[in-house]
Amino acid sequence: MERRSTTRFSPSEIARMEKLVSSDRKEQVLVDSFCQKLVEEFNRSPARVGSRALQATQVRGWFLDKLPASTPKPASLPTTSEEKPLASEPDALVSEIKTSASEEKALALDTSISNNEDALSPDLPKETTDKVPEFEDLQFEAKSSKDSAWYDVALFLAHRKTSLGEEVRVRFIGYGAEEDEWVNVRKAVRQQSIPLESSECRSIVKGDLVLCFKESNDEALHFDAHVLDVQRKQHDIRGCRCLFHVEYDHDQSQEMVNLKRISRRPRYL
Repeated sequence: MERRSTTRFSPSEIARMEKLVSSDRKEQVLVDSFCQKLVEEFNRSPARVGSRALQATQVRGWFLDKLPASTPKPASLPTTSEEKPLASEPDALVSEIKTSASEEKALALDTSISNNEDALSPDLPKETTDKVPEFEDLQFEAKSSKDSAWYDVALFLAHRKTSLGEEVRVRFIGYGAEEDEWVNVRKAVRQQSIPLESSECRSIVKGDLVLCFKESNDEALHFDAHVLDVQRKQHDIRGCRCLFHVEYDHDQSQEMVNLKRISRRPRYL
């Protein structure tokens, strides 16, 4: 079975979305602006500390999978940064507001490329070293043989030795037993990749292996990619504006992505 997207949802997030799907106004959960506000709330949750940030396309993909085929699909709407926070009630919808001209001016994008890297994020060391986590705090991701994408692991269910090496049977977060897979321990299981803050962009350099979020018309998945080049840009009030030219390992396709779509591999001394 092919997966629509890497659903990285906790049980509480799934319960929240299931309640939205069962509400009388379920058609509106497919509106892009609603999905964006919902994912922002999920990412602010204390339960998501240390986990990879969710994407709005993943939320919308989950709703698309759960809603009946007859449910009207609204046209994609432009999302803006000038929206109220999501209401606390699960079935509340996001309302949009307009910002003043002064606020819009403050958020103006500065896309100029700077040759002075120290001026971009001066407080961050160029080399980042992670603290080795305690064993009970380790979280893992596994590579699916069905689509070559990486998914967060919920459980290790079994272990076996084959002619190809040691394998474990894994259950992916957000999926049931029908999606369990046997994967090679050495080639397809590793510690979870780490999402990046805006101030950490200098830790990504040409040649780095990264986990990159790739979107297409029918899927949104995380794949391994290598950084071919980096365009350092002046940061603004919204954070990092740098662009990363990446090549995906599984199909050798290339594209320019921003920092929000990249997670780095852990680095230890």
